[in-house]
Amino acid sequence: MKKNFNFKDIAYLTQYASVDITDEMVENHFEYMANSYEDELDKLAYVELIKKTTENMTYLTDDLNKNIYKSIYHEDNLDKLAGYYKLSYDLFNATADNLWEDFLNKEDIHTCSELWEQIDIDLKTNGMEANIYLANDLLSMHKDVEWIRINGYERAEAIENISKEFENWSSSQELENYLSSYDKEDFINEFELEEKLE
Repeated sequence: MKKNFNFKDIAYLTQYASVDITDEMVENHFEYMANSYEDELDKLAYVELIKKTTENMTYLTDDLNKNIYKSIYHEDNLDKLAGYYKLSYDLFNATADNLWEDFLNKEDIHTCSELWEQIDIDLKTNGMEANIYLANDLLSMHKDVEWIRINGYERAEAIENISKEFENWSSSQELENYLSSYDKEDFINEFELEEKLE
């Protein structure tokens, strides 16, 4: 039987398997999953989705990759796999807007300039009742601080590395909640898979 994957296609994934699973078991699993599709186009789509998602993962952090691996390992829905491919692509290219916006909202993170605008409005609207602690916090920060988290006490905390904060947060999220409408058909069309079968 023809193999769908060369080991090099999925070798990168083996580091995210649990310690009791060998490299060969990972390879056999993805082969089995590919062979479970009767339709040749679906089989090719599965193989290419895994390969291209794996390529994107080489540019992402380990924690995020563990989450992606966990999400794709048993997934047989090609529309969802296409969504994971697109999400990994967007994360690599820093265009995962839904995930980014959710991160900013849930973590109560703002740019320094946004907060100064809020303080200005708050002072004009509420006068002496405005949150002057926030203004004081911002004034005491280094002028190069760009990103700020508002903590549970409504105080500002400087964020030194927003990328690291985002990676840590996103690695703990249920990635399925952030899949776009990009689906199997979009993937097949983008990579002209039908022509590869001819």
